[in-house]
Amino acid sequence: MRIIPYILYLYLLALHYVILSDMTSIYGATIDMAALIVSLVALYKSELTALLLGIAAAVVIGAMDLSLMPWEMFLLGSISLIVHQCSFRLNLESITSRLLLLGVILLVHKAAITLVMAPSDFLFLLLRSVITGTIYTLILGWLFFAYKDGHISWGRIKELF
Repeated sequence: MRIIPYILYLYLLALHYVILSDMTSIYGATIDMAALIVSLVALYKSELTALLLGIAAAVVIGAMDLSLMPWEMFLLGSISLIVHQCSFRLNLESITSRLLLLGVILLVHKAAITLVMAPSDFLFLLLRSVITGTIYTLILGWLFFAYKDGHISWGRIKELF
């Protein structure tokens, strides 16, 4: 296991949550970068690697709000194990199946964190930020899968223009 890419993932995660989160949010819908990165690593790497990245990502996110750190550790660690087991046991060859798995994971993660942070406004925030943020993050996941599968490439983009 090479460690440099995972350190870069953690730097990207910290950069996103500290600086880019406000710039990339659209009417309250934010990108759930932690669940996205952990899920993508769990799809393509080993179980131990995904689990360690999930715990490290929880520490990076939890450094900003210490009351969320145990919840993030539990959720991101569980996400890494569940996604890896699903990718190992299920046929995730099509982009639709991977997006469906990613969508369910993102929805559960955002809903659980919203329930912990604001339980009294949960139903309002479910419609306003959880579902819209899941769709927003799912679009980024779709772009990643399309690029990974070769549906989107620099050559095809150059052909358009």
